[in-house]
Amino acid sequence: MTEALWTELEKLDVLRERMGIGYEEARTALNLAQGDMVKALDDLEKAQAEEELGFDFADQGQGIWDNVKSTMSSFAHSTISLKRHENTIVSLSAPLGLALAYTIWRKPGLRMLALVGAVGAAVNNFELEVATKDETSYEDDAFNFETDKEY
Repeated sequence: MTEALWTELEKLDVLRERMGIGYEEARTALNLAQGDMVKALDDLEKAQAEEELGFDFADQGQGIWDNVKSTMSSFAHSTISLKRHENTIVSLSAPLGLALAYTIWRKPGLRMLALVGAVGAAVNNFELEVATKDETSYEDDAFNFETDKEY
């Protein structure tokens, strides 16, 4: 049977059976394809393939937000300490330390003083320790990042 001889109801039945959809969705696909069965089938297959990929942006957004909240909570419970030979010179909460570093960096005169101080601290074997309740541990040659967890 040629496509010209098909009634709209026959086309809808073929779309419904082949794609497992209802009359309304089949009629919409057929109308969008301007009555072309092949185009309607192709459009429906593409739409179903996109649904199977699971691009649910609302769930992804929630996952990203949960990750940000977890990171911020961990950051809020962190401390930054400047030490030399196991003696703590100064200790600040991480958010306060970040705010202080940002303020110093924004002022050109203080920025140079801070850079000179950082070089001097590195030469004199000072350590910058970041302690958090997190169970991960990171170590670097210039900085000593530790956690409160004992090994």
